[in-house]
Amino acid sequence: MQDPAATPNPVADQPVLQNSYVDEYQPPSAISSTPASTPPATTSTPSESLEDQNIFELLGVSDGTDQEKEAFLLELQRVLWDDFLQYDVQLLITKDEYAELEKIRDAQQDEAAKEEAVVIYLEKLIPDLEEIMLEKALELKGDMVRERISGLRELYAGDPDKLATLDTAAKQVAAGTWHSAAASLNALIAS
Repeated sequence: MQDPAATPNPVADQPVLQNSYVDEYQPPSAISSTPASTPPATTSTPSESLEDQNIFELLGVSDGTDQEKEAFLLELQRVLWDDFLQYDVQLLITKDEYAELEKIRDAQQDEAAKEEAVVIYLEKLIPDLEEIMLEKALELKGDMVRERISGLRELYAGDPDKLATLDTAAKQVAAGTWHSAAASLNALIAS
C-alpha cells in the first residue's frame, strides 16, 4: 500500500507566496476601522467593493470543487507574481538592486526557496509590497469581470433582453457596485 503522503499533489506541491493576494484577503485596516467604543453598524446590505467580492461569484463559477478553486487561485497568484517580477520590479528598485535580485534568484535551485528569498529581499526594498500586490490582484479581478461581460456580449449578440442586462452589469461595474454586477451577470446565466 502506497503512503498517501508520498503521493505527489500538483496543487500542494506548487510554490506558494506568503499571502494570497487574489481572493479572501483583508488588510488589517479592513478588519476593524470602528473605534472600540462605537458599536458596529448592523446592515443587511452586502458590500459592493471589489475587494470584498468572491472571485468565483464574480466569474459565475461557484460550482467548482475546493481543489479546483484552490488550483485556480494559485494559478492567478502565480500570474500576478510573475507579472510583478517581469514588469513592475524594475520600476520600483535601482539597477544595482535589480542585479542583486537576479543573483538571489540564480543562487537558489528550489523554486520555493527562490521565491522566499526574493520576497524577503523585496520586502526590505519595497515597504508597501503587500499593498502593491493587493492592488494588482484587484485590478486583475476587475479585468476578469469586464472580460466576462465582453464574452457574454458575443454569446448573446442576438438577444436584446440579455444585452440590456449586460449593459446594466457594465454600468454597475463602472459605478463600483461589484456585488450588484455579479448578481446581474449570474441571474443572466441562470435565466
